[in-house]
Amino acid sequence: MRKDIEELIKEKANNIYKKYYSCNLNSASTEKKTDKANYINKIYIILKKTLITPRRKRYLNKTYDLAANDTFGADSNLFFSPDFEESLKYLPPLRALSLFKEKYLGDVNKIYAHEHLIHQKDNGIIPYFTVKELSCLYKKFALFIEDNSESLIERGWPDYTFTDSAWLFCKLAPNYPIDIPIYVKNYNKLKNPSIDPYFFVKRYFLSKTNQFKKYKYKSISLSEILSYKELSFIEDMRYKFLFLKKTILNEINQYLFLKTTDKDVWFKNCAIILFSSFSQKDLQIIASIEKKYSEIKIFNHTLNGGLNRLLENIIFLYEECKFEKITLEKNTMDSILKGSKFNYQGKFRSYYQLAQFTEDDYENKRFNKMKNKLNDELVKIEKEIIKNKQFMSDTLDFYKKECLNVDYLLKQKYHPFIDNLVKSIETGESFEIGIPFFNRLPAPSQKGITPLKLPTNTKWEHITIQFLDYDKVKIQAPNKFSKIVNFQKMGFENLKNGKPNTQWNLLYDLSRYRGDLSWTIATYRKRVDSHPLSTPKIKKQIQRLSSTLKEYFSINDAPFYDYVKIRAYKTKFFLLPDPLNTKTSRDATWR
Repeated sequence: MRKDIEELIKEKANNIYKKYYSCNLNSASTEKKTDKANYINKIYIILKKTLITPRRKRYLNKTYDLAANDTFGADSNLFFSPDFEESLKYLPPLRALSLFKEKYLGDVNKIYAHEHLIHQKDNGIIPYFTVKELSCLYKKFALFIEDNSESLIERGWPDYTFTDSAWLFCKLAPNYPIDIPIYVKNYNKLKNPSIDPYFFVKRYFLSKTNQFKKYKYKSISLSEILSYKELSFIEDMRYKFLFLKKTILNEINQYLFLKTTDKDVWFKNCAIILFSSFSQKDLQIIASIEKKYSEIKIFNHTLNGGLNRLLENIIFLYEECKFEKITLEKNTMDSILKGSKFNYQGKFRSYYQLAQFTEDDYENKRFNKMKNKLNDELVKIEKEIIKNKQFMSDTLDFYKKECLNVDYLLKQKYHPFIDNLVKSIETGESFEIGIPFFNRLPAPSQKGITPLKLPTNTKWEHITIQFLDYDKVKIQAPNKFSKIVNFQKMGFENLKNGKPNTQWNLLYDLSRYRGDLSWTIATYRKRVDSHPLSTPKIKKQIQRLSSTLKEYFSINDAPFYDYVKIRAYKTKFFLLPDPLNTKTSRDATWR
């Protein structure tokens, strides 16, 4: 240990002695002077053993769930944990000294994790809320996501911080950001004048002014860790994923916290919503992307707010609302303090508040009785949670296979026939018994396009197509003609799965650029794989799109200008994006 640090520790030991111990000693006596030296030496040994050194931080980071670099600032700061001086706020000086000597110094690293767990819960770095508190928290968070929708689609990062819970912000607020505020990357290097281990949390998550103050957007790019294809996938996925996140938040707020809701059924519904939103290929790309995002962390959470984070939230909420483990623990802890002579302390903020109950016989008996009762209840709940793990695992596996192998809506549509057929076979009846039922079902649709009846002499230049959302568009033409249609009506349905086909995706993507896609030859060569719109297959896709548009609108003329003349794919009709899929004009041309 460096000499300057040793001197600081000795100075701190002297200061603690003067503040808490000197009043018990008579400095005029030689024997008492020896006692003084002994006390200071004992305090010095405690401080030296509990000092957070860079080496100890690395050990704690690898060994315990709580990451030391999440709790403490830069290596140059001087911290002690367990905090001996903190214990003296709640315990008599001699009791604090004996507690550290007998218990803490034996396994000081384990006590570190135990001590700071309470601090992290109190500061909202980990989820430690009752069901009632969770209900209020998620309603606020849903409003926060809605208010930041535009920036979450455009940049993947919200305009301001959600200060009610640092844990929930880190888990779900980001939306696969490519650029993040630079202070997030360098948060442990911030100047910490008060040497406060929770400086960063208090500065960015506990200050209400930060909640409504937009970031000064000095950013750092994550593009170095992601390929062009992954970046383009993220840009295309953001709108879809944000919509999924909002849907899940709605399921949480509308149903989960109601006492009448069957939690198992709710969990199944969420699994269906989650896995029916993606293809197998989507999930593979997402898994690869999230692995790369894990290189950037804060408070032990990766900063993508992605699919895995959403699933973790569903599991956490489902378990807590079904078994109420944390709710019971929090309510009991509040009751312990509320009914004691220490109730002036408000709420538990430190491990040493628990130790103070041993100093009074009545308080000790009452505390132990409530603690033992709580432990018994928690053991029972833990057994129920372990039993329930298999149900959760089976449910997720089942719906993942179910929704990925066969489109969920199609399967739901034909499931009654399959069920009827299986029952017929099981009861020994003939196969023909299921035929009448089968005939009553609508046959799978073929790609038949019913042409749109437009006003006479309508040309492409007279038409405006605006996306209302991903599935629907509004078509306008002369003589106040206006009609809302979906992709099926226009002939853009993939007959294999009932979803929009590639041409519809292309039309939707083109709307982001107002129907104008152009680039220089040099840029095209460099970025040929950087975006779905700039691929070697673009020419064929444009041809197919043109063919379907001509058939639906009954206009023989080509809907695109001649590419050879203007060196761009540009629609003759006006093509507008939906409000949540807009880009700035500088993005309209690849360069």
